[in-house]
Amino acid sequence: MYDIAIIGGGPAGYVAAITAARSGKQVVLIEKKELGGTCLNEGCMPTKALLECADTYQHVLHAERFGIENAADHVQVNWQKINAYKQSIVQKLTGGVHYLMKRNQVQVIRGSAAFENERALLVETANGTSKIEAEKFIVTTGAEPIPLPFAPFDGEWIMHSSHFLSLETPPPVLVIVGGGVIGCEFASVYSRLGSQVVIAEMAEQLLPGEDPDIAAFLERSLKQQGVQIHLSSSVEALDRTTQTARIRTPEGTAEIKADAVLVAIGRKPRLDGLLLERAGVKATARGIEVNEQMQTSQPHIFAAGDACGGIQLAHVAFHEGEVAARNACGEEAMLNLRAVPRCIYTSPEVASVGLTERQAREKYAGLLVGEFPFSANGKAMILQETAGKVKVLVEPTYHEIVGITLVGARATELIGQAALMMHAEMTADAMENFIAPHPTLSEILTEAVRGALGHAIHG
Repeated sequence: MYDIAIIGGGPAGYVAAITAARSGKQVVLIEKKELGGTCLNEGCMPTKALLECADTYQHVLHAERFGIENAADHVQVNWQKINAYKQSIVQKLTGGVHYLMKRNQVQVIRGSAAFENERALLVETANGTSKIEAEKFIVTTGAEPIPLPFAPFDGEWIMHSSHFLSLETPPPVLVIVGGGVIGCEFASVYSRLGSQVVIAEMAEQLLPGEDPDIAAFLERSLKQQGVQIHLSSSVEALDRTTQTARIRTPEGTAEIKADAVLVAIGRKPRLDGLLLERAGVKATARGIEVNEQMQTSQPHIFAAGDACGGIQLAHVAFHEGEVAARNACGEEAMLNLRAVPRCIYTSPEVASVGLTERQAREKYAGLLVGEFPFSANGKAMILQETAGKVKVLVEPTYHEIVGITLVGARATELIGQAALMMHAEMTADAMENFIAPHPTLSEILTEAVRGALGHAIHG
């Protein structure tokens, strides 16, 4: 009998395990694959490693901008070494999670779990099936890619993002179905490492749901990198035999011969095989139903992370896992998703927190908007990264900052400062006497906030 049993060792699961163990609980964590989940093994971390490789390659190719001559003459991509670098990062991170489990005395079982009833799990391991009982349970089984209904994944030509992280060589021609975060990030990697990339997106813009003019900025940048983009378009057929993708666009039907197809149309909660109904836990196709304490329909069973649907981001899963564990331990903790940063690691990067301009204008009449371009920032000039801007949204009555969006160099780092402003419910007035470090990219944020009130100095 354990105090808490956790199913799934991804960001939500391992954070929940550490939180509960540090509260003095006896914790068991069941994971059928590697600790760290999709994020560490097949998602966030390996893709960001690939993006860093693409960034470095492009920096070397264009080193003459900084007076470094002949740097590009002998540069070439060694895909084997890139994969080795990526895998070394993954191994260090997953090793770190194993260390944390051991240090916090969390028992880890490699296997697949399903509910026998509301108080017990059946766990299948390499050594057979065992029964685990616990006072409380936390379900953190994550999510998995959604296939096209007419073209399931085969792992060879029609692939999802995890398949792509195991490629031995980049595909010469790549078709990406879906222009959301995953699709745009992979387009940014492979186009800059030499692949010819085509994106087909059903919506009228890339990154549906994000600020339209920021998405348009990214679209122009990707096109400059050679990416062919079809918006308001749908994939009608994927022919494995001829390796041809048929795409219906506003201009007509296009047939594209491709060496690989990446389907990135979204992810769904991974709930199959859990037998939640045996435990009386309510769930839909969108995920497990939870309240603000991450409790399910059974008060002693909690859920967190992508298994609940909602915002499918690792940092949200961290927060939800901690909230679930604290409540399972008898504390009182509430979910707080007011200021969740959204990061897209393309070139240029895109990051946002809070409302988009469209959402803010629907909510506030007389919305105040402050913008500031990277081109007017000294550090951006030094980096030769002057493409981009920041947009700050301020509600007109109390001057509270309600949304911030950036597109440009290191936007995903700058968004941390923006998220802190929103988390603290800061007003634009509070930034009047703020002293930003100079020369830094962070000055762009300060100028945009001041600009919303008409007080920008350099813009």
